[in-house]
Amino acid sequence: MSSDTSDSSSYFDRREPDELIRALVEKWQGTDGEKTLGLHFIDRESNKVFIKAMPPDAPSNSTAVSCGNHVYVIGGICENDANPSGKDDVNDVFQLDLKDLEHGWRKTTSMLFPRSFPHVLAAEGKIYVFECMDSESFGEVYDITIDISVLCVPVLDSSRSRILVHCYASGTLYAYYYDRKSWVCLEKKFCSWFDSAAIVDDVLYTYIYNCSLEAYNLLDKKHLPIKWSSEFPVVEPPGSTLYRLGNGKLILGWVNNLHRGFECIRFNIWCNEQGGIHAAVEHQSAITVPYPEDISGI
Repeated sequence: MSSDTSDSSSYFDRREPDELIRALVEKWQGTDGEKTLGLHFIDRESNKVFIKAMPPDAPSNSTAVSCGNHVYVIGGICENDANPSGKDDVNDVFQLDLKDLEHGWRKTTSMLFPRSFPHVLAAEGKIYVFECMDSESFGEVYDITIDISVLCVPVLDSSRSRILVHCYASGTLYAYYYDRKSWVCLEKKFCSWFDSAAIVDDVLYTYIYNCSLEAYNLLDKKHLPIKWSSEFPVVEPPGSTLYRLGNGKLILGWVNNLHRGFECIRFNIWCNEQGGIHAAVEHQSAITVPYPEDISGI
């Protein structure tokens, strides 16, 4: 584990940003009574952590996303004594060039609307920002406003140049085609995913806490049964996230605040002869990536 800028810079010269899991972390209060934010990159293969400190004015409760050779930290919450809640959502955007880490973070063009805990993803050089709570605008393409409804965590379907979103209120699954800037309704009654989703070989996998994994064939537009060859070795906590590794592999990852680390279970998925999905875990215990002792929140 290293927080040295030069070490991190040489590391990023060898790896693509999308091969890493990004996590915003909060350090314990220092002698000045303030907490500091940092962006940690978790290498999924070596289980190593690379650290880059955030600027002092970076807000908490923001979201990090990579777009090309840059990482953006978007939205968040700042203190405001004039507000009855004592806090305000912000529309700040911070940018870090992974190929020029010596220059550090810079504050760039703000979003159109303030957002806390935004759902963010990037495709074709554009950043798509969605809000899961009531807001003046529920989604925007960086500098381009979209009017959409309350939704679950979006998922990128890059092979079809679209983003899949699910609306809580109507139970409808929509696709936004970012190459032609248009919406299409895929299914009017679709089971929601509350935490995360991923697409592998034209199958949409949605994770629902305590309800395991769901599979939906995007070509045939039908749900597929999933058969596990073995049970999960641990009980995953709420807020776990699906990550697609390629080659028919997924991992389910989560933060263990008790032991201060990132944990995950890796498993294989493939279509069986009966037209369903077969799944098998690769190991009998969770893989753990520890964090430094001075980290108070991830």
